[in-house]
Amino acid sequence: MIKLLLVDDEPLVLVGLQTMLPWGDYGIEICGTARSGAHALEIVERKRPDIIITDIMMPLRSGLELMESCRESYGRIPLFIILTCVEEFQHVKQAMRSQAVDYLIKLELTPEMLSQSVIKALDILESLGRKPETEFRMQTFYDRFFMDLLNNRFESTEQLEAKRAELGIDLSSDGYIVCYCQLDGLEGADTKQLMDLHNSTTRMVWETINKLLPCYITSVDLHQFTIVFCLAGQDISDILRQTIQLIKNYFNVDLSCCLGVKVASTLAISDSYNTARMALTAIDRVYPIHFYNKKGHADQIVNQVKEYIMQNLDKRLNLNQVADVFGFSPKYISLLFAKHGDCSFIEYINAEKIALAKELLLANNAKVYEISEQLGFESSFYFSKVFKKHTGLSPRDYMRKF
Repeated sequence: MIKLLLVDDEPLVLVGLQTMLPWGDYGIEICGTARSGAHALEIVERKRPDIIITDIMMPLRSGLELMESCRESYGRIPLFIILTCVEEFQHVKQAMRSQAVDYLIKLELTPEMLSQSVIKALDILESLGRKPETEFRMQTFYDRFFMDLLNNRFESTEQLEAKRAELGIDLSSDGYIVCYCQLDGLEGADTKQLMDLHNSTTRMVWETINKLLPCYITSVDLHQFTIVFCLAGQDISDILRQTIQLIKNYFNVDLSCCLGVKVASTLAISDSYNTARMALTAIDRVYPIHFYNKKGHADQIVNQVKEYIMQNLDKRLNLNQVADVFGFSPKYISLLFAKHGDCSFIEYINAEKIALAKELLLANNAKVYEISEQLGFESSFYFSKVFKKHTGLSPRDYMRKF
């Protein structure tokens, strides 16, 4: 692991730095913290960190003096990332002259900015021959990319493509299917055994399948992992059956596989993932491969969305917000309602809101604008328009009539 030393005379800053990034994901361990340049130098002599993140203005010895001392004694490593409260040109100039990796302003610091500086430092270390666990680190970035992809965290295709290109991941395909896999029969195994078995299994699954068609494997936990298949018309059921049997023969472990719905775009991969994950709850362990039951699971999803809508009729609901709650793309939720919901998503929301509005209008003699606000309509005018479309009467005419 790459060793990191944190140096700042403010305790809260030290705590913040320790928790700002998941350091283990970068192949980094924090080997110590110090509240002065002098104390930091003692730690450097004992633990020889690879990277130091330090404040400039500190008692006994400044961050810049610490960096100069390390340069004289140890050369280029440790690398320095400089923190300060105020950006001063003279400090920047001195830090850059001593080959600081970066110069960051505390008040503007975000996890993204710190991450960029740390990755830059790791790349420099590798070029200098102090290789971090590169395979581990790159796998961490791949896993993070696929977890973002599976959980629909990319805001646009452009953002997804930029990250994909940066990592060199090839997702060119006519279609995609996510397979959600679970290792069964592991009762009694300790954590070390689970880790070894999980790593061996996922490696063999990848080596077996990837010879036949492109795929990417991402761990969920020690019992579960996902396979993203990049398809070109192949039937993957036979490939999975052979793989399941191979795992059983080698490791005496049962592997259950749940296949999600096939999707055509990378942004829709999250829909395949979620349908595969839902299928796991209904899997029959007698049959090791469970295919997404389009009708049954679609009805289940639509019913869950309807229940959520009924519980939140007082809110201004929209397709993007509700889809985000359930982890599906807006397009997928819209298609499900069109095929399995008897009406469109918006029509269902409006129908249920108007049904409740009719009860409220007759029950407590409330004002139209009050009911409009209570049901989350953007204006009383829009509420009246939707109400008349559903009932043939304006809210006031409805009250007079009934």
